[in-house]
Amino acid sequence: KHYTNLEKSYSKVGDLTWQYEDFLEENINFSRSLYTLQSLSNRCPKPKNLEVYALVSGLSFRNNFTRRLVAIQEQISKTLEDSLCYWVKPNNLGVEYAVFKWPDDQWDKANLKIIKNALVSIQKPSYNFCIRGIQINSDGCVIAKGFDQSNTLFQIREQLKYDLPFIPKKQSGWAHVPLGRILEPLGKEKFAKLKKLIEPLLKKDIATTEINDMKLVHETRWYMEEKTILVEYPFRGNHK
Repeated sequence: KHYTNLEKSYSKVGDLTWQYEDFLEENINFSRSLYTLQSLSNRCPKPKNLEVYALVSGLSFRNNFTRRLVAIQEQISKTLEDSLCYWVKPNNLGVEYAVFKWPDDQWDKANLKIIKNALVSIQKPSYNFCIRGIQINSDGCVIAKGFDQSNTLFQIREQLKYDLPFIPKKQSGWAHVPLGRILEPLGKEKFAKLKKLIEPLLKKDIATTEINDMKLVHETRWYMEEKTILVEYPFRGNHK
């Protein structure tokens, strides 16, 4: 049931992309807003500075898992040719449990100690995390569709919402790994090529890895380009 609901949730968003013959300017503008104007003009996208506190796994994943995600990035990039896009660097690939502070939120430094105490109390076994499908959303966001086979990621997310009354309401409902963003409309022909590439990848088994820890991260540039890993929280042993 968990897998089915998550798959439906991904598809509900991803299917909207292909209702059109190209990316719409107004949708792509959101993605562009995450990068500096100068870098977009130079056609070498650089994510903006920000301040975010988040809990993630990855940064980085195991080598085989990362390689398979990078291969997908390269495959899509080849189809995009010279169209403007941004790819998350291999060591910055991760999956998010919760965000404790979004860029525009006020931040009480006392929250950090409360968060750390809540995270120490989470006792979970390691778990399998698999990528079953690649999706491109209508704003140009390219994601790997993640599934936590034991529902562990979602259990942790719910526990944090319960334990931390100040946690922002805005939280992911997915378990995806962001791969990158397409930052301009492609034209009908190239968009059709992209659709043809993605269709067989939508529900394909891409990779599986074991998640052994979580990381509390202070991020100062989007897509983990600048960050400090504050604390690592290992899970208990191996999953059964």
